[in-house]
This record gives sequence, C-alpha cells and structure tokens, in this order.
Amino acid sequence: MKEKIHSRMMWQIALPAIITNISIPMLGLVDAYIMGHLPDPRYLGAIALGAMIINILYNSVNFLRMATTGFTAQARGRSEIDSIPKIYLRASLCAIAIGIFFILLQRPVAEIIFSLTGADLGVENLAGEYFMIRIWGAPFALMNFVAVGWLLGLHKAKQALWIQLLMNISNILLNFLFVYGLGMDVDGVALGTILSEFLAGILAFRIISQHNRKLVGHSIWCPNTRKGLFDKAEFIKLFALNRDIFIRTACLTGSMAAFTILGANMSTEILAANAILMNLQMVTSYGLDGFAQAAEVMVGKEIGAKSRQGLQKAVIVSSKWALITAGLFSLIYLFFGDNFINALTNIPNVRQTAGQYLVWVIVLPIISIWSFQFDGIFIGATAGKAMRNGMVISTAVYIASLFFFLPMWGNHGLWLSYSVFLIIRAITLAIEYPKIIPAD
Repeated sequence: MKEKIHSRMMWQIALPAIITNISIPMLGLVDAYIMGHLPDPRYLGAIALGAMIINILYNSVNFLRMATTGFTAQARGRSEIDSIPKIYLRASLCAIAIGIFFILLQRPVAEIIFSLTGADLGVENLAGEYFMIRIWGAPFALMNFVAVGWLLGLHKAKQALWIQLLMNISNILLNFLFVYGLGMDVDGVALGTILSEFLAGILAFRIISQHNRKLVGHSIWCPNTRKGLFDKAEFIKLFALNRDIFIRTACLTGSMAAFTILGANMSTEILAANAILMNLQMVTSYGLDGFAQAAEVMVGKEIGAKSRQGLQKAVIVSSKWALITAGLFSLIYLFFGDNFINALTNIPNVRQTAGQYLVWVIVLPIISIWSFQFDGIFIGATAGKAMRNGMVISTAVYIASLFFFLPMWGNHGLWLSYSVFLIIRAITLAIEYPKIIPAD
C-alpha cells in the first residue's frame, strides 16, 4: 500500500515535470530546425556556440532552482510554513543580482569563450550577435529558475508546468515569426527567447503570489514575510549549499562547454552534427530529470520528516520508473533516430555526419539515467558537498579520457569521454548514498 502511495506521489510530480522538462530542449530542437533549414551550416553552428555561452552562465547558477527545491521541500516536511516564502524571496534577490551581473560581463565573457573555440569567423560573429541579445533576459530567466524550484518543493509541479509551457510555446511561435515572418536569423531566435522569458516571469510571480496567500494568508512581500528575511544565518546556509552546488555545476557546465568547443575545433560539420545529436540527448536528460525532480521533492520531504523507510521507498519507486523510461528513449532513437536527424536539417553533409555518431544517442539514456537520478536524490537531501566532490572527480576523469580517447578516435572519442563522465558521476554518488539515509 505504501509503495502505491509513493508511486502516486511520484507520478504527480514526475509527469508534469517530464512534460515541463522536455519542452525545454524542444526549444533547442526547434532552433536547430529553423537554423538547419537556412542555406549555410554556419547558422546552426552559431546557435550551438551562442547557446553554449548562455548555458555556461545559466547552468553555473542552476543552484538557484536546486537549492530552492531542497530547502522548500525540507521546510514543508518539518511543517515550517512561515519560512517557505522567505526561501523564495532570498533566492529571487540572488537571481536578480546575478542576472544583472551577467549583463554587465557579457563582452568579456564572449571574448574569452570565442578565444577558445577556434570556430569559423562567420560562425563566431553570428554566435556573438545571438549571445549579446539573449543575455538581456538573464534576470527573468534566473527568477524563473527560482519560481520553478519553489513550486516543485511545494509539490506544485502542475503550476511549474504552466510557467515552462508558456515560455517555451511562446518562444517557438516568436522564433518562427521573427525568422520566417520578418526575415531575421539568429537575432530573431534570441529576441523571441527574451520575450518568452519575460512573459513566463509575469505568470510565475502571479502563480506564486496566489499560492503564498493560500499558504500563509498574506502577500509574498508583506511585513510578516520581510521580518527575518535578511537573517545572516539563513543566508550563510543558503550560500554554503549554493557554493557546493555552484562548484558542482561549474564542473558540469565546463565539461559540456569542452564538448562543444572540441567539436568546433574539428569542423563546422562536426559542430553542427554534434549540436543536433546533443539536442536529442538533452531531450532524454530533461525527460529523465522529471523522475530526478520527483526524487528531489520526495527525498527532501522524507529527510525533513526523518523517515528512513520513506526515503528508501521514494528512491526505489522513482528510480524504477526512470530506468524503464530510459529504455524507451533508447528504443525510440534506435528506430527513429535517422528520421529525427533528417527532420532537423536538410544539409546533406550534416545529415551524414550526424548519422555516423547516432549510436551514442541510442546508448546514452541507459548510461546517463543513474547520474541524473542520484543528482535528484542528493539535491533533495541538500547534500551539496557530496555532489561537489563527486563532480570534481568525474571532471578529472573526463579530462583524462579526452587526452586518451580524442587522439585515437576523434569525435567518437569525444562521445566516449562524455559517456565515461556520466558513469563516474553515478559511481561517486552511489558510494556516498548510505551517508544521507536518516538513522532509525
């Protein structure tokens, strides 16, 4: 009976989260489709490079969502209702400040990244144009991270879904309008994203304000909420966890950036082909992250309640369904992978190159599920130190793998090194897992 309860709870969180998450890389696929049907592969390569810079910045502060989910879920498990609005506000203030900081640093960041890529000059110019426009949406994008994390922590995955769907659907429609309707290219894709992030931010604040009134009986920004908002000890706790998750995420983002940069150094065709294949892998990872996010919420709640049995049930149920779904992704790419590639680009060289490396997208779901799932478990436990240490080890092994496999097998060596990176991430966290289980 308890397993059925945990399964029901898991699906209530995971299903909306899966739909929400898959809609995120769908943007990348739509962008790849739009740019992949323009006459030159430089447009597709430019989106890959420009999006890589955005991802470096945004993923480096993804702790805003992760920490917010973990702290909110644990506060809910301890029935500390009055502290929940403060968690949202503290994280939101950090998000705004970081977003403004990113805008101020846009030019030096772009120059540093482009100095490492060795990509075609035309690709770099287009990627720079995309990035310089897109970065102006940073404060809204980061506040949306916080909003989604807060709602997930409260077990309000459906509301998080509405926010993400509004952003992604409006983004897709605006991208088509600006590129095909107004004759723009990478600038149209960037502008469409900014406007969609702004619209999502408005909806997010409205939804959160409504939930906060139901939760504590007053507005999100009132004297009761502001009292103790700037408590030094709470900010220290927030930044201590964020520091560990930041280091963990910086290693992850750097590893993904290295993948794109090394592909760019091979050729424009490899860069474009890897962009298509990695977008398919992102669909997998974001989809499977729905189960990881369910684990975050359930694990956080059970740890807050100090329930050893509840924690183990949450881990088993969410992991079982995650593994089944990973197998389905592999089967889909096995039978329909070529169709996806052909749909995303009509450039013959890019199609042929992507087809040569499709095998990695087929096997990666089964490889990557374990690292994603353990991430969710440790985020729910707010065990940032273990995540940090595991990611540092994994990154070191990834770098060593690149030195060994890249000269031997080229782009296949690049994909193999990425696979090793995912495996080591899972192993390092599996070793630490017994330490987060509450004592009887």
